[in-house]
Amino acid sequence: MEAPKNNEIDKKDRMTLLPMDLLRKYLIPAYEEGNKKYWEESWRLGFKISVLMDAALRHIEEFYWKGENMDPAASKHGVEKHHLAAAMFCMLSALNTLDVRPDLDDRIVNRDISSRPEPTPK
Repeated sequence: MEAPKNNEIDKKDRMTLLPMDLLRKYLIPAYEEGNKKYWEESWRLGFKISVLMDAALRHIEEFYWKGENMDPAASKHGVEKHHLAAAMFCMLSALNTLDVRPDLDDRIVNRDISSRPEPTPK
């Protein structure tokens, strides 16, 4: 016989699937840096999606093409942050922005460029 609570498990999120060790090791420093640079949980306000994509791609470039693991800029704030964790912070922040501030979704497909003048040839 099982405890009755075991019968309810299929209806709930399986939090044990999250890699808590990796989240603690890598993502928490990424959020800590933001808390020190700006203010606690400022990311909840949302960012322009283009700003997040630019930042994520810069961190991916540093990691992949330049072979740098840790972000030296974070050390100015007393944080050791991996470039991949910074990129993940950007992706999670993009998801948050889409939820809380869809008006900040400035992806190119959402921009109205029909009224812009044609560029003049040089």
